[in-house]
Amino acid sequence: MNWLVGMDEAGYGPNLGPLVVAATAWNTSGPPAECDPWALFEEVLGPPRAGDTRLAVGDSKAVYKAGGSIAKLETSVLAFLQLCDICPENLVELGTMVAGADGCLLGDAPWYQGGGVPLPIEVTREEVSRQSDRWREACQIHEMGQPRVGATILSAAVFNQGLAETNNKAVVLSQRSLALLASLVDPDANGRTHVLSDKHGGRNRYDEFLSEAFGHRLVMRQQESAVCSQYRVGTVEVLFQPKAERHFPVALASMVAKYIREVAMMCFNTFWTTVCPGIKPTRGYPVDARRFRAEMEAELDVLGIPMDTFWRQR
Repeated sequence: MNWLVGMDEAGYGPNLGPLVVAATAWNTSGPPAECDPWALFEEVLGPPRAGDTRLAVGDSKAVYKAGGSIAKLETSVLAFLQLCDICPENLVELGTMVAGADGCLLGDAPWYQGGGVPLPIEVTREEVSRQSDRWREACQIHEMGQPRVGATILSAAVFNQGLAETNNKAVVLSQRSLALLASLVDPDANGRTHVLSDKHGGRNRYDEFLSEAFGHRLVMRQQESAVCSQYRVGTVEVLFQPKAERHFPVALASMVAKYIREVAMMCFNTFWTTVCPGIKPTRGYPVDARRFRAEMEAELDVLGIPMDTFWRQR
């Protein structure tokens, strides 16, 4: 069995809200490095364009823009999740289904209590099912088995714990990303696995993180440069490239991560605008996050919410 895998993250830069790492995995009938899902699924999906009635798949920043409708992003992500037999009712269900109990590290923050906002948010379940059925038919036609998805969702508290252990947010990202990869792929499998990932910031060297994630197995370094860092672990080939969202499984992973984070921020803002009517919501990025923290700091004490539950230290 061959697998084509893509990985990406959302929320690495903000001080508020979770960091989400996601991966999508596609079962291919032939060599995974030669598989081109853009071509195979062109009747069902394509890059986001005005007036295009197909599912939008691309860099999540192009599919969803802050302040706009989340409908395109939501339809594509939920249709894909349904392909994977995942149909969540709310954020916590979504996190548990894609990450498992150990990977959905939302913790006990009050804005996630009760499961968070109901899903879907802007689209109907009927539309999600219709699009998912079309996609499933295309998978069957092109002999693509059922895809898989995984995600790691790190709340502020868990992210801060990682910082305390490593003193380096880039290390936290790499460790969590490759631990997710190791949970999804088998380096001892008979088939081939081709993994594509966006680079983690300016990092070019990943072999130590891969070895740690795969139980200190031997990692064969094939190249390391600003253009591409490439490794082999058993039957798994892993490539880290800048702007890797041009590859279909990475683009879809970026969308899954983005959707989870956007829903989490909706839960966060719903909680705080209820506690403090009139407060301007935030997306959690540093400048506006500092404004939001200054306005909410007194309320944290009143509500007994630890700063580490609210604020990511870097």
